[in-house]
Amino acid sequence: MALLSGRTCHAFATPSKNKIALITGGNKGIGKEIARRIGTEAGFTAIIACRDVALGQKAVDDLKDGGEYECDVVALPVPLDLTDDSSIVAAVKHVEQEYGRLDVLINNAAICFNDPTLYGKVEHTPFQNQADITIRTNYFGTLKVTQECLPLLQQATSPRIINVASAAGRLTILRSQELVDKFTSNTLTEPQLSTLMEQFVSDVQNGTHEGKGWPNTCYGMSKLGIIALTKILARENEGMLVNSVDPGYCKTDQNNNQGTVDPADGAYTPYLLALMEQDEEDDGEDMSGLHFYEQQEIPWSYLLQ
Repeated sequence: MALLSGRTCHAFATPSKNKIALITGGNKGIGKEIARRIGTEAGFTAIIACRDVALGQKAVDDLKDGGEYECDVVALPVPLDLTDDSSIVAAVKHVEQEYGRLDVLINNAAICFNDPTLYGKVEHTPFQNQADITIRTNYFGTLKVTQECLPLLQQATSPRIINVASAAGRLTILRSQELVDKFTSNTLTEPQLSTLMEQFVSDVQNGTHEGKGWPNTCYGMSKLGIIALTKILARENEGMLVNSVDPGYCKTDQNNNQGTVDPADGAYTPYLLALMEQDEEDDGEDMSGLHFYEQQEIPWSYLLQ
């Protein structure tokens, strides 16, 4: 059975002046394919941001040399590390100085303890020790990038934020209705959400998380936090389209290329969300604060209705 059919997004007409799209973790996998798709769209410049400037430039060289179409893509010449606030500030400052605004922010960078760049190269990290680095990177790092980019996004005529999430962050991983109610509250604020994420880390470290209704997945909690943050940002930033997307189980380094979805296919919905126009039947209602999978809006619960 197909997933819930909701609103569909479509690419809009090419503007006359280039729009600027920043993709974190754009040097490989889904991020690189998002950069490829956006960079080959006339009127767009894709900026690849990552921890290693050399790897970012290598990705740019690959995209410029290996495609059927010309790709307008550049590498950020300074590192952007989600665990280093100063690097985030410096990276966004460079974008401001170089471009003066930001039209699209795609928060793609993340870590996962299935990632062979973590397993195999370092000693196994016990679950109790995974929570802090995972939440600090995937949630708080993404939050910092977004907060720093908001003033630049507000300079754009039609700003968008696309947060790459995952089915791992579906609501049903929470084992407490009280927690579900907190995360889905329409009055939830970013400080309150951040406190919840910190509480998860503390409870995991104390070995009490299961009894309090938290899941046994740090990556899943980080992505659940990202989806909740998406909805808060959409409420707080009227006129800015803020959405999250599940790219599917893509073949990437995170799963040692065991995924079933080509990263190019996983990049398609984020690409559409970056370029989308409103459907006429939406009656002017902003397509914001939603969660997408395979070009369709789906419920956060992932349960068919």
